[in-house]
Amino acid sequence: MSHESVAREKPLALSLLSSQRPRNVGWRQAAGLLFGDWGTSRLYVLGLAFLFAGRTSFWLILLMSLLIVAVGWAYTQICRIYPDGGGVYTAAKNKSRTLAIVGALLLFADYTVTASLSSLEAFHYFGLPVQKHQLIAESKIAPERIKDAGEALILHPRTEDSPATGALLAWDSPGLWAIVAIVALGLFNLLGPRHTAGFAIFAALGMIAITLLIVGFAVPRIDWSRLPERIGHLNHAPGDLWRSFVYIVLALSGVEAIANLTGVMKRPVAHTARGAIWIVTLEVAIFNLLLTAAMVSIFPLSRDAHTNDMLAYLTSYYVGGWGEWLVRIIGGLLLLSATNTAVNGLMSIVYIVSRDGELPVIFQKVNRFGSPWVAAILAGGVPILILVISHDLEALAALYAIGVIGAIAINVTLCSVHPRLRRLHRKAPMLLLGIVLLAIWITLATTKLHALVFVGIVLAIGLTARAATRWHARRRGDQTTLIRRAIQEQLSPEALGKPKILVGTYGSVALAPMALREAKRTNHALVVCFVRELSLSYKFNSAEKRLTIDTDLAAQRAFVRYLDWGHAMGVTVLPVYDTGPNAAELMAENAALYGCDRVLLGTSRRGALHRLVKGRFQHRLESILPPEVHVEVVKPVVCVDELPAELPQVAPEDLS
Repeated sequence: MSHESVAREKPLALSLLSSQRPRNVGWRQAAGLLFGDWGTSRLYVLGLAFLFAGRTSFWLILLMSLLIVAVGWAYTQICRIYPDGGGVYTAAKNKSRTLAIVGALLLFADYTVTASLSSLEAFHYFGLPVQKHQLIAESKIAPERIKDAGEALILHPRTEDSPATGALLAWDSPGLWAIVAIVALGLFNLLGPRHTAGFAIFAALGMIAITLLIVGFAVPRIDWSRLPERIGHLNHAPGDLWRSFVYIVLALSGVEAIANLTGVMKRPVAHTARGAIWIVTLEVAIFNLLLTAAMVSIFPLSRDAHTNDMLAYLTSYYVGGWGEWLVRIIGGLLLLSATNTAVNGLMSIVYIVSRDGELPVIFQKVNRFGSPWVAAILAGGVPILILVISHDLEALAALYAIGVIGAIAINVTLCSVHPRLRRLHRKAPMLLLGIVLLAIWITLATTKLHALVFVGIVLAIGLTARAATRWHARRRGDQTTLIRRAIQEQLSPEALGKPKILVGTYGSVALAPMALREAKRTNHALVVCFVRELSLSYKFNSAEKRLTIDTDLAAQRAFVRYLDWGHAMGVTVLPVYDTGPNAAELMAENAALYGCDRVLLGTSRRGALHRLVKGRFQHRLESILPPEVHVEVVKPVVCVDELPAELPQVAPEDLS
């Protein structure tokens, strides 16, 4: 086998940059992964809504369903715009690295509370604490002792009659067993995601089965003629209704997962994501409303007796004891699945942000199973710390919402000004939704001060760690980014001594196959010149905004593809990044600087008006270059069949 074989092991930095996970997630799998989080939220959202609003909770769940539909539509657009990963961290990096870190930290806060709340709720569904369920069983024998919830809104529902969960160290404490579960799941995640990935699909199928079971038994038994009088009125102060609604928006958690999945979705990503999102969105919105109707039709029903396990109680009422225990077992397992997903998400966030040089490099340390073990300790330790401080559902729910709403608000608002959204009929609703989500976040921050303190602590620690990481890097003089390391790893004195060919690009890689094949045929190194043409009357002084090879994501994508394909074909690639008002002059300067004997250009698709104003690029470049440097126009590759056989895993979309 020759040294140019594609089977050669890639250098580390190039492997990290160019690793392309197989796009084998169709709309069914994506829907299952999204539903595993969005769908399981009904296990605790129904009880919380009834706790806060009693019979008026029907209207709150209706508003929640409408908001879910709006957010679902927004994320179909986000997935279309970001086909290689549209989570808040990736999306915000295009605007500001600091904003991206804030978004990532808000997601960190969300996943932290998701892990804590889901594991705690799992053991509520498993029947802990035992004493509480014994009291509930006694109340079933004497139903006259039950006080109906009524229609009043209770914005501060914790009272002496509804104490928080008991001592953490009691043998039947849900908080204690939740901590044990997080430790166990953290250890499983140290073995790598292959051992836990099957949970999500199981969660989706189990939740669908539970929902169909309850709805199938409940719908025929609901007294639809009396339902309007059982549903609470809306004669409350608008401010009170708004705050009650805001307190149950934690049902939105999980939608960021679908945006992060776009990098492994089958193409076209927009169609795959749209099918997955709409199926899950409509199921969650419709069935949550049906379950709420079944809940408020029960009379009498205590406001706080079933806050922790309302779905199990509905099953007991409409299906029977056998159904209740089926829901308790499956529901508990589903919530543990959501806990596992959250722990894995925490590990991924910490690892990716560390890999981008924004957090200490220690979080990139992996064990022999390929799992970042330091990040795993953090991912398990922080939710455990939260449970030690507070193991009460209501308190955790308040912490839960402020993180996820902040992350979604940033993502949606940034998307509303993205140029690929194009039309006003998309931009205006997206911006309006962003404003609504921001208003929800502000309401949570001003009414749930402990939640604001929590997210403030997360942001303060995360941004301090980022500042310390950057300070340490400047002090060491080590500011080598991953893209620069990938470039350096494939350079050698022999490669630098070769004759060179320059190819120009504005971001497209359609010329790459032909240029690499020509460089390989003539034993040249290939200089890839990415020119960002800027005609500005001022300069950016902010390092955050300055375009460089380290901050221009379009240039990085092009360079990574050239480096990856160059490695496969055995061709040395020298990426060059430049900005300025005259692309022809910059390209000529770089051709002279690197001693190139040829310049390759693609055929221009510019219109007649552009050529009239700017002139033909080839003619301008030839007038600047020395006579001995020839300019050749090559035909871009537009079909996969035209590609060299050495190029691995090339899809038609990779040529754009």
